[in-house]
Amino acid sequence: MREDAVLAGVQAIAIHPISGANDHFKGADRPMGDWTDRFKRGRTWRLMTLAAHPGDPPRKLGALEWSAISFLYWFLFMGALTPGNVSHEMAAGHEPDWLAEALRLCVAALLGASATPLLSTLATRFPLGAGQARRNLSVQLIACLAIAAGLIVVSCFLAAWLLDHRAAPTGDQVISQLFADLLLLVLCLSLLLGAIQVAPALFAARRSRDWPEQIAIGERGRAVVVPVTSIEWIETQGNYQALHTENGVHLYRSTSGALEAKLDPARFVRIHRRHIVSLAAIERIEPLSSGDGVVVMRSGARVRQARQYRPVLRARLRG
Repeated sequence: MREDAVLAGVQAIAIHPISGANDHFKGADRPMGDWTDRFKRGRTWRLMTLAAHPGDPPRKLGALEWSAISFLYWFLFMGALTPGNVSHEMAAGHEPDWLAEALRLCVAALLGASATPLLSTLATRFPLGAGQARRNLSVQLIACLAIAAGLIVVSCFLAAWLLDHRAAPTGDQVISQLFADLLLLVLCLSLLLGAIQVAPALFAARRSRDWPEQIAIGERGRAVVVPVTSIEWIETQGNYQALHTENGVHLYRSTSGALEAKLDPARFVRIHRRHIVSLAAIERIEPLSSGDGVVVMRSGARVRQARQYRPVLRARLRG
């Protein structure tokens, strides 16, 4: 019963291929019986396998990893200020409350780490390597100033709630904290923002080995080798990635992010959550009134570009 159900699923996939790939899929006229016979004999073929290569994919830190690094960064930064606070309390004749100090460090580190997504967005939307580096640097500095002021105000409210048991801090307390800590906090945010922007280049510099030059594909019982240089653009189609090449479309069962990590970033760039394009195959870019754009490939294909990826694409095209 279970085998019949699986066979029915195989037949359904073969009868209804993924939209957009049917016209280009190699061997589409192969008899149905060949597929079912191969399944029964246990000779099913993995649809697509990346060709073996000596290099590992580039290391990219995710949002969770950057948040953890940011928490440690702020914990160490606040810890460096703790001896001064403790010495002031001891000089005033008070015994330090070590549990309260540890709690204060953790809360301050969590508060600082909460700004990490904003810094990551700044690094992506306003990269310093783009053509408008001065403008982007100004935007980053202004944003760091605003984030630092926001963190200080929030910390004042947390201190009033947790330590002083009051509904809100006084205006004088907020102003005094802004004067005392604003510049130092801007410096720390700028250093963290710089690390987020430099990290990808550092990881790429550590990789001295080659990227894959070809992809081995299993299509309807036969092997096809697709050179990476022949790929114009890549489109997400459900659980597959459609590789649009000079000779047609090939399907790769993978997530878009996993495939992107295996491609040379000097050749390919993401322009949409569903689209990756080859830089060498771009003919021109047509802007749209919505802020998005259309990337016209040399083959004539028109690929949608989301506006949030526009600064990255411009920076990559300018080298």
